[in-house]
Amino acid sequence: MIRKIVLTVVFQLAMSAMTAMQTFAADFKIDPLPVCTDTKISDAIKASLNDKGMRLISKEGKTIADLWLKKEVTPNASPSDGEPFAQIKEGAFIGVITFPEKTNDYRDQAVKAGTYTLRYGVSAQDGAHLGVSPTKHFFLLTLPTEDKDPKDLTPAETLKLSRTASGTGHPAPMALNVATTADKSMPQLVAGEHEHVTLDFKLKLKSGEIAVGFIVVGKTAE
Repeated sequence: MIRKIVLTVVFQLAMSAMTAMQTFAADFKIDPLPVCTDTKISDAIKASLNDKGMRLISKEGKTIADLWLKKEVTPNASPSDGEPFAQIKEGAFIGVITFPEKTNDYRDQAVKAGTYTLRYGVSAQDGAHLGVSPTKHFFLLTLPTEDKDPKDLTPAETLKLSRTASGTGHPAPMALNVATTADKSMPQLVAGEHEHVTLDFKLKLKSGEIAVGFIVVGKTAE
């Protein structure tokens, strides 16, 4: 009898937790977008993007950002063991993102409303380039007027472009986390610690797919 009561309580708690998660997930939405037609984006960049994008919508019903990903991102030829995003080549073009309102990057630097290109970057071990952060993996914002070719860039070229985008001596980083959403549920917006909102999605590489957690709202707590 006691065992039956315990099992019943455990089941009810599990169902309550599941219902809460489903309700919470419903607070956010991801709507499909047609092909990117932004006139600020070069034809070469547009041709490299998926035909469909994603509109990321907050629980208040406001657009966080519009995102179009590259059809296939260049993989790292020599990935480091144990690194979560080592499969991505540093300096690889990732996609295009549009912020309808001004926002902040992961360093809490102001980011003007508008359209940016994204490239993968890794901070130096001393943190001098991107600042102190729990993660060293980022999508760096760059300006489409400066970043017109989807070809891979060197890390130094990528950092230089991102500094131009930020208008400061530092790049404009958007942090990456290990995705927590089940594969079949991606893409999905997830709220986390420090008021972060993360887009969990699958990034397609020429060598396969990897799960990525892209912090679209939030700054470092360090």
